[in-house]
Amino acid sequence: MPAQEKKRVLVIDDETALCEVLKARLETFGYSVASANNGQKGWNQLLEKLPDIILLDIRMPEEDGYTFLRKLRSYRDPENAPHEQKIRSLPVIVMTATGEGMKSLFEQEHISAYITKPIDSSALKRLIEETLVH
Repeated sequence: MPAQEKKRVLVIDDETALCEVLKARLETFGYSVASANNGQKGWNQLLEKLPDIILLDIRMPEEDGYTFLRKLRSYRDPENAPHEQKIRSLPVIVMTATGEGMKSLFEQEHISAYITKPIDSSALKRLIEETLVH
């Protein structure tokens, strides 16, 4: 896949080792990957270069995934409505250890999908591909 056509994935998780593993694995699948270890750093990464999809952990210190999601879905940019809409509609896959118990919350926050930890990289690849197609 040529560099200019690579889809950009933003991984936000406080587990640095998991970020590194996911980055390496996703890059072998042909994605461009940035990572952050909390929601605020993830937000800064997002504003620096808009990703095509976000992989988000919910439970993190400092700014958690819930706060990040609320900020993402309520983002306002009155001077640039198209940019505002792109940010608000970014697909998000939540990475969680709690799984089905949080499904209703994910639906309320307009989550594209979720995957449970430990993460199976093949399943994650399929989930990203399916989410990016929609």
